[in-house]
Amino acid sequence: MSSNFTQAVVSVHERFVRRSGAWLAMALLATALLAITGCAQAAQIGAILPESWPDKARGEDIRDGMLLALKTWPGQTPTLVVKDSACDGRKAAAAAKDLLAAKVDVVVGGFCYLGNLPKQVRDAGVPFVSANAERFTMNAEGIIQLGEVPLNLADTIAAKLRSETGLRVTSTSACWIDFDGKMPDGYDAVLCPMLHVNGARWDDIAPAFSAAYRRPFSVAAARGYAAAQVALASLKQGKSGVKLVKAEQKEIDTVLGKVRTGDDHPAAEETMLLTFAPKLPRMTPAQKAKLDEVLRSRACGCSQSGTCGPATAWSAMPFVIADGKTCGAKGLVVRH
Repeated sequence: MSSNFTQAVVSVHERFVRRSGAWLAMALLATALLAITGCAQAAQIGAILPESWPDKARGEDIRDGMLLALKTWPGQTPTLVVKDSACDGRKAAAAAKDLLAAKVDVVVGGFCYLGNLPKQVRDAGVPFVSANAERFTMNAEGIIQLGEVPLNLADTIAAKLRSETGLRVTSTSACWIDFDGKMPDGYDAVLCPMLHVNGARWDDIAPAFSAAYRRPFSVAAARGYAAAQVALASLKQGKSGVKLVKAEQKEIDTVLGKVRTGDDHPAAEETMLLTFAPKLPRMTPAQKAKLDEVLRSRACGCSQSGTCGPATAWSAMPFVIADGKTCGAKGLVVRH
């Protein structure tokens, strides 16, 4: 600013000190300086994270991954406002209500619970970024989704597997926390989403994360980083203030690959991963034959064209099997 203009502001300050008291003069000075510098409040990104349950360390990784992404923002760094969901629907809804009351510019959520969050936030006129592996069915302006799994598809496939093979298969929301298919007690298999990492981006980000937080860059941290990348992209839509994201506008390149905005799209061939327990229970011949059919369709490098055998009802389903060695030349090798 010019020296003459600065001197004018100081002169105003001195006159008010004499006439109206120091407190009024200081208030006027602060207002004048704010107008001169053109300062504006930083954008606020609200994040609904599983900080307390089921894994506090993963919740911290998600948060720190988001914070690292915000540091790359070219300009005034947006403020991250974090609320805990504990993977609980009621807590997530309450967290969203608090964030909307705080007038955040965009809300990120759905790391382990999706529920009604997209509609709740969208109805308030605020952009929503879903970090969930499942895609919410509401296709509306202002909603961006990282996931590629159509809503309830994992449950449908798991139910079919249970019915035809007799195996206890789960596809619970616990999978979505970090795309890690840990085998829950009492189950024979778990179906979880695949994580498609951009290897070059990962290698670029990992050293910065480790240097900043003194721990390795994890899958959970990558999810937080990617979600923040998408939230920042939504803030870029408007030159003045925040504008809702147009569904057809663009693809957003993240550490988890390209996030496509817009209408639902078919799930990729390798969208989910089916992992079996180290030991499977004894099955009837019919159940064993059905599981053998599943393995020949989705393991051994089989494709939708059925290179490992004739195409079946399982061939076009968007999942692969974790252990291709299970499918041998003579069919299924059942481990008891």
